[in-house]
Amino acid sequence: MLAGLIAGYGGWRLSGIRPATRRIPAYGRAPAFTLTNQLGEKVDSSAFAGKVQIVTFLFPYCTDYCPLIAQQLVKIEKALRRAGLADRVQLVSFNVDPQDTGPATLRAFMKEYGWNPENRQWQYLTGRPELIRRIVTGGYHVGYQKVSLASEAKERNIEKQKGIYTPEPHAANPLARRANPDYDVQHNDEMVLVDSRGRIRAVIINSYAISPARILPVIRQLLENPSNHGIRTRQKEAVEHP
Repeated sequence: MLAGLIAGYGGWRLSGIRPATRRIPAYGRAPAFTLTNQLGEKVDSSAFAGKVQIVTFLFPYCTDYCPLIAQQLVKIEKALRRAGLADRVQLVSFNVDPQDTGPATLRAFMKEYGWNPENRQWQYLTGRPELIRRIVTGGYHVGYQKVSLASEAKERNIEKQKGIYTPEPHAANPLARRANPDYDVQHNDEMVLVDSRGRIRAVIINSYAISPARILPVIRQLLENPSNHGIRTRQKEAVEHP
């Protein structure tokens, strides 16, 4: 996986905010859509109205950042439940490998990291490749690209020769071991927070390391003190047709 394929919003990052004293800006509307979740059900983004959304972008055969992000999502959900906020927050993930993986694979991925796929508080969404691209890259400004393992290894060796290689963590993924894909999907490891009015309010880098204690105060602020700052025109809805 490659963080930083697209710079994102180029502004505020979670590491620099003090929720009690600093206003959280808005970066425009989150994209509207109708997609398919891990259970094969159609899900419309309007179902999340009134909730804060924690949005991530995951490759189900990933063996570095995505499993770590999934583990953090489970921890965050447990913390939300303890805080009495679970029914006001929605976890939303987009499948960045929609061409070769579908609902059954997404369910298996969620189970591996301690989530019951029947629990729709975490919706892992997929759809036609061109539609996912439009939502993820066009709507959330998160880049991703499929590459062969051979070309990825070549790229890694070049980076090592240049002295710019940064090792990535390795995370166990039994699903990937069983499937043994000959490709990877490189993508940004960002987490995006969308407020209860459907506006993008925060882009969190290094989301695999974000703790519940760090993110909960920001979620509380978004729930308790929504702002009208920075609203832009709503984007055209993206719909996954059968």
